[in-house]
Amino acid sequence: MRQVKAIFLDMDGTILRENNRSSDYTADVIAQLRKAGYKVFLATGRAKAEIPLLIPETMQFDGIISSNGTIGHINDEVLFQHGLGEEGVRAIVDQAQQAGIYYEVFPFDEPRFSCEADKAWMLDLVDGDKPESVGISEWLSRQEAVASKLTWRAAIPTGLDYSKIYLFHPNLEMIATFRNAMKAQMETLKIEVSQSTPNNVETMAYQVNKGTGIQEMCAHFNIDIADTLVIGDSDNDRTMFKVGGVTVAMKNANERIKALTAYETAVDNDQDGAAHFLAEHLL
Repeated sequence: MRQVKAIFLDMDGTILRENNRSSDYTADVIAQLRKAGYKVFLATGRAKAEIPLLIPETMQFDGIISSNGTIGHINDEVLFQHGLGEEGVRAIVDQAQQAGIYYEVFPFDEPRFSCEADKAWMLDLVDGDKPESVGISEWLSRQEAVASKLTWRAAIPTGLDYSKIYLFHPNLEMIATFRNAMKAQMETLKIEVSQSTPNNVETMAYQVNKGTGIQEMCAHFNIDIADTLVIGDSDNDRTMFKVGGVTVAMKNANERIKALTAYETAVDNDQDGAAHFLAEHLL
Protein backbone atom coordinates (compact mmCIF):
# COMPACT_ATOMS: atom_id res chain seq x y z
CA MET A 1 0.00 0.00 0.00
CA ARG A 2 1.33 3.42 -1.00
CA GLN A 3 1.94 6.21 1.49
CA VAL A 4 -1.26 7.54 3.07
CA LYS A 5 -1.64 10.92 4.74
CA ALA A 6 -5.40 11.50 4.62
CA ILE A 7 -8.41 9.18 4.97
CA PHE A 8 -11.89 9.93 3.63
CA LEU A 9 -14.78 7.86 4.98
CA ASP A 10 -18.31 7.45 3.70
CA MET A 11 -21.04 7.05 6.32
CA ASP A 12 -24.03 4.92 5.27
CA GLY A 13 -22.95 1.35 4.61
CA THR A 14 -19.40 2.21 5.66
CA ILE A 15 -18.87 3.57 9.18
CA LEU A 16 -22.58 3.36 9.98
CA ARG A 17 -24.13 0.01 10.79
CA GLU A 18 -27.53 -0.98 9.41
CA ASN A 19 -29.18 0.77 12.37
CA ASN A 20 -27.66 4.05 11.08
CA ARG A 21 -25.30 4.39 14.03
CA SER A 22 -21.52 4.17 14.29
CA SER A 23 -19.69 2.22 16.99
CA ASP A 24 -17.37 3.18 19.84
CA TYR A 25 -14.77 0.88 18.27
CA THR A 26 -14.80 2.90 15.05
CA ALA A 27 -14.52 6.11 17.06
CA ASP A 28 -11.52 4.68 18.92
CA VAL A 29 -9.75 3.66 15.70
CA ILE A 30 -10.30 7.13 14.20
CA ALA A 31 -8.86 8.71 17.36
CA GLN A 32 -5.79 6.45 17.13
CA LEU A 33 -5.30 7.32 13.46
CA ARG A 34 -5.41 11.05 14.16
CA LYS A 35 -3.02 10.64 17.08
CA ALA A 36 -0.66 8.78 14.72
CA GLY A 37 -0.64 11.79 12.39
CA TYR A 38 -3.24 10.88 9.77
CA LYS A 39 -5.87 13.40 8.74
CA VAL A 40 -9.32 11.77 8.88
CA PHE A 41 -12.35 13.21 7.09
CA LEU A 42 -15.97 12.33 6.47
CA ALA A 43 -17.30 12.38 2.90
CA THR A 44 -21.03 11.74 3.16
CA GLY A 45 -24.29 12.34 1.37
CA ARG A 46 -25.87 13.21 4.70
CA ALA A 47 -26.49 16.79 5.76
CA LYS A 48 -23.99 18.01 8.34
CA ALA A 49 -26.68 18.79 10.92
CA GLU A 50 -27.66 15.14 11.29
CA ILE A 51 -24.13 13.71 11.56
CA PRO A 52 -23.74 14.23 15.36
CA LEU A 53 -26.96 12.25 15.90
CA LEU A 54 -25.44 9.16 14.28
CA ILE A 55 -21.93 8.93 15.76
CA PRO A 56 -20.44 8.73 19.27
CA GLU A 57 -19.55 12.06 20.88
CA THR A 58 -15.91 10.93 20.95
CA MET A 59 -15.76 10.61 17.15
CA GLN A 60 -13.95 13.67 15.79
CA PHE A 61 -12.72 14.55 12.28
CA ASP A 62 -10.26 16.98 10.73
CA GLY A 63 -12.95 18.04 8.28
CA ILE A 64 -16.40 17.06 7.03
CA ILE A 65 -17.62 16.95 3.43
CA SER A 66 -21.41 16.64 3.49
CA SER A 67 -24.40 16.64 1.14
CA ASN A 68 -22.41 14.74 -1.50
CA GLY A 69 -19.61 17.28 -1.76
CA THR A 70 -21.64 20.48 -1.83
CA ILE A 71 -20.28 21.84 1.45
CA GLY A 72 -17.06 21.39 3.40
CA HIS A 73 -16.50 22.23 7.07
CA ILE A 74 -13.45 22.41 9.30
CA ASN A 75 -14.94 22.41 12.77
CA ASP A 76 -17.74 24.98 12.44
CA GLU A 77 -16.08 27.01 9.69
CA VAL A 78 -17.30 26.64 6.08
CA LEU A 79 -14.41 25.88 3.73
CA PHE A 80 -16.49 25.66 0.55
CA GLN A 81 -20.14 25.70 -0.45
CA HIS A 82 -21.77 25.03 -3.83
CA GLY A 83 -25.50 25.67 -4.04
CA LEU A 84 -28.16 24.07 -6.20
CA GLY A 85 -29.94 26.75 -8.20
CA GLU A 86 -33.46 27.72 -7.13
CA GLU A 87 -34.79 27.27 -10.66
CA GLY A 88 -33.51 23.71 -10.67
CA VAL A 89 -35.02 23.05 -7.23
CA ARG A 90 -38.45 24.17 -8.41
CA ALA A 91 -38.25 22.11 -11.60
CA ILE A 92 -37.16 18.94 -9.78
CA VAL A 93 -39.83 19.26 -7.09
CA ASP A 94 -42.49 19.89 -9.74
CA GLN A 95 -41.48 16.71 -11.59
CA ALA A 96 -41.37 14.72 -8.34
CA GLN A 97 -44.90 15.87 -7.49
CA GLN A 98 -46.18 14.87 -10.91
CA ALA A 99 -44.49 11.45 -10.75
CA GLY A 100 -45.47 10.72 -7.13
CA ILE A 101 -41.85 10.58 -5.96
CA TYR A 102 -41.12 11.28 -2.28
CA TYR A 103 -38.72 14.24 -1.91
CA GLU A 104 -36.83 16.20 0.73
CA VAL A 105 -35.32 19.61 -0.09
CA PHE A 106 -32.19 20.56 1.87
CA PRO A 107 -31.36 24.26 2.35
CA PHE A 108 -27.85 24.88 3.68
CA ASP A 109 -28.91 26.75 6.79
CA GLU A 110 -32.45 25.58 7.53
CA PRO A 111 -34.17 22.24 8.16
CA ARG A 112 -35.05 19.99 5.23
CA PHE A 113 -38.59 20.43 3.95
CA SER A 114 -41.31 19.25 1.61
CA CYS A 115 -44.47 21.07 0.49
CA GLU A 116 -47.52 20.88 2.74
CA ALA A 117 -49.78 19.97 -0.19
CA ASP A 118 -47.82 16.72 -0.63
CA LYS A 119 -47.80 15.69 3.02
CA ALA A 120 -50.61 13.13 2.95
CA TRP A 121 -49.42 11.03 0.02
CA MET A 122 -45.75 11.30 1.00
CA LEU A 123 -46.43 10.06 4.53
CA ASP A 124 -48.53 7.21 3.14
CA LEU A 125 -45.60 6.22 0.91
CA VAL A 126 -43.28 5.67 3.87
CA ASP A 127 -45.85 4.33 6.33
CA GLY A 128 -46.20 0.77 7.57
CA ASP A 129 -43.82 -2.16 7.35
CA LYS A 130 -40.63 -1.97 5.36
CA PRO A 131 -41.13 -3.03 1.74
CA GLU A 132 -38.94 -5.91 0.62
CA SER A 133 -37.47 -3.71 -2.11
CA VAL A 134 -36.01 -1.18 0.39
CA GLY A 135 -32.93 -1.59 2.58
CA ILE A 136 -33.24 -1.42 6.34
CA SER A 137 -30.97 1.62 6.68
CA GLU A 138 -32.88 3.71 4.15
CA TRP A 139 -36.29 2.78 5.58
CA LEU A 140 -35.15 3.70 9.09
CA SER A 141 -33.83 7.00 7.76
CA ARG A 142 -37.22 7.81 6.27
CA GLN A 143 -38.98 6.97 9.53
CA GLU A 144 -36.59 9.23 11.43
CA ALA A 145 -37.00 11.98 8.85
CA VAL A 146 -40.79 12.16 8.97
CA ALA A 147 -40.80 11.79 12.76
CA SER A 148 -38.41 14.59 13.65
CA LYS A 149 -36.29 16.01 10.79
CA LEU A 150 -38.60 16.85 7.89
CA THR A 151 -40.56 20.11 8.00
CA TRP A 152 -43.49 21.19 5.83
CA ARG A 153 -43.79 24.49 3.98
CA ALA A 154 -46.61 26.07 2.05
CA ALA A 155 -44.33 26.63 -0.93
CA ILE A 156 -40.69 26.65 -1.94
CA PRO A 157 -39.31 29.91 -0.53
CA THR A 158 -37.23 32.32 -2.54
CA GLY A 159 -33.78 33.49 -1.57
CA LEU A 160 -32.50 30.30 0.07
CA ASP A 161 -29.32 28.44 -0.83
CA TYR A 162 -29.86 24.71 -1.36
CA SER A 163 -27.39 21.87 -0.94
CA LYS A 164 -29.35 18.97 -2.46
CA ILE A 165 -32.68 17.25 -3.03
CA TYR A 166 -33.18 13.68 -1.86
CA LEU A 167 -35.80 11.66 -3.78
CA PHE A 168 -37.13 8.21 -2.95
CA HIS A 169 -39.63 5.55 -3.96
CA PRO A 170 -40.05 1.92 -2.84
CA ASN A 171 -40.93 0.92 -6.41
CA LEU A 172 -37.58 0.33 -8.11
CA GLU A 173 -38.94 0.78 -11.61
CA MET A 174 -40.53 4.13 -10.78
CA ILE A 175 -37.41 5.55 -9.13
CA ALA A 176 -35.18 4.27 -11.94
CA THR A 177 -37.38 6.02 -14.50
CA PHE A 178 -37.23 9.24 -12.49
CA ARG A 179 -33.45 8.93 -12.06
CA ASN A 180 -33.01 8.56 -15.81
CA ALA A 181 -35.19 11.63 -16.35
CA MET A 182 -32.96 13.62 -14.01
CA LYS A 183 -29.82 12.42 -15.78
CA ALA A 184 -31.28 13.50 -19.11
CA GLN A 185 -31.69 17.04 -17.71
CA MET A 186 -28.28 17.46 -16.11
CA GLU A 187 -27.20 20.05 -18.67
CA THR A 188 -30.47 21.95 -18.87
CA LEU A 189 -31.09 22.07 -15.11
CA LYS A 190 -27.37 22.38 -14.27
CA ILE A 191 -27.47 19.55 -11.77
CA GLU A 192 -25.35 16.61 -10.67
CA VAL A 193 -27.26 13.33 -10.26
CA SER A 194 -26.26 10.60 -7.85
CA GLN A 195 -27.69 7.72 -5.82
CA SER A 196 -26.68 5.90 -2.65
CA THR A 197 -29.18 3.03 -3.03
CA PRO A 198 -31.35 1.67 -5.87
CA ASN A 199 -34.35 3.37 -4.21
CA ASN A 200 -33.14 6.95 -4.31
CA VAL A 201 -31.87 9.83 -6.40
CA GLU A 202 -29.97 12.86 -5.15
CA THR A 203 -29.45 16.06 -7.10
CA MET A 204 -26.75 18.62 -6.32
CA ALA A 205 -25.05 21.57 -7.99
CA TYR A 206 -23.68 20.85 -11.46
CA GLN A 207 -20.37 18.94 -11.48
CA VAL A 208 -20.18 18.89 -7.67
CA ASN A 209 -19.74 15.55 -5.90
CA LYS A 210 -17.73 13.75 -3.24
CA GLY A 211 -14.70 13.62 -5.52
CA THR A 212 -14.62 17.40 -6.01
CA GLY A 213 -15.11 17.82 -2.25
CA ILE A 214 -12.07 15.67 -1.55
CA GLN A 215 -10.01 17.69 -4.02
CA GLU A 216 -11.01 20.95 -2.33
CA MET A 217 -10.28 19.60 1.15
CA CYS A 218 -6.88 18.27 0.06
CA ALA A 219 -5.99 21.59 -1.56
CA HIS A 220 -6.74 23.41 1.70
CA PHE A 221 -4.52 21.08 3.74
CA ASN A 222 -1.83 20.92 1.03
CA ILE A 223 -2.23 17.13 0.77
CA ASP A 224 -1.34 15.40 -2.48
CA ILE A 225 -4.45 13.62 -3.76
CA ALA A 226 -2.28 10.56 -4.41
CA ASP A 227 -1.69 10.28 -0.64
CA THR A 228 -5.37 9.72 0.18
CA LEU A 229 -7.25 6.59 1.16
CA VAL A 230 -10.99 6.47 0.50
CA ILE A 231 -13.54 3.92 1.74
CA GLY A 232 -17.12 3.61 0.49
CA ASP A 233 -19.82 1.20 -0.58
CA SER A 234 -22.26 2.72 -3.05
CA ASP A 235 -22.76 4.53 -6.33
CA ASN A 236 -22.34 7.99 -4.84
CA ASP A 237 -18.81 6.93 -3.83
CA ARG A 238 -17.72 6.40 -7.43
CA THR A 239 -16.32 9.92 -7.66
CA MET A 240 -14.25 9.27 -4.49
CA PHE A 241 -12.75 6.21 -6.11
CA LYS A 242 -11.86 8.23 -9.23
CA VAL A 243 -9.69 10.66 -7.26
CA GLY A 244 -8.48 8.62 -4.27
CA GLY A 245 -4.96 7.25 -4.13
CA VAL A 246 -5.84 4.07 -2.23
CA THR A 247 -9.39 2.86 -2.89
CA VAL A 248 -11.29 0.50 -0.60
CA ALA A 249 -14.77 -0.97 -1.03
CA MET A 250 -16.79 -2.34 1.84
CA LYS A 251 -17.50 -6.06 1.87
CA ASN A 252 -21.20 -5.20 1.72
CA ALA A 253 -20.78 -3.18 -1.50
CA ASN A 254 -22.12 -4.67 -4.72
CA GLU A 255 -19.76 -6.19 -7.26
CA ARG A 256 -19.92 -3.18 -9.59
CA ILE A 257 -18.51 -0.99 -6.81
CA LYS A 258 -15.90 -3.53 -5.74
CA ALA A 259 -14.63 -3.63 -9.33
CA LEU A 260 -13.64 0.04 -8.99
CA THR A 261 -11.33 -0.38 -6.00
CA ALA A 262 -7.97 -1.90 -5.20
CA TYR A 263 -8.99 -3.30 -1.80
CA GLU A 264 -12.02 -4.73 -0.02
CA THR A 265 -12.69 -4.90 3.70
CA ALA A 266 -12.68 -8.34 5.28
CA VAL A 267 -16.00 -7.81 7.08
CA ASP A 268 -19.07 -5.66 6.45
CA ASN A 269 -20.32 -2.41 7.98
CA ASP A 270 -22.26 -4.20 10.73
CA GLN A 271 -18.93 -5.65 11.88
CA ASP A 272 -17.04 -2.33 11.65
CA GLY A 273 -15.26 -3.39 8.47
CA ALA A 274 -13.82 0.05 7.68
CA ALA A 275 -12.30 0.45 11.16
CA HIS A 276 -10.82 -3.05 11.12
CA PHE A 277 -9.26 -2.41 7.69
CA LEU A 278 -7.70 0.86 8.84
CA ALA A 279 -6.41 -0.65 12.08
CA GLU A 280 -4.84 -3.57 10.24
CA HIS A 281 -3.21 -1.57 7.46
CA LEU A 282 -2.35 1.78 9.06
CA LEU A 283 -1.96 1.32 12.82
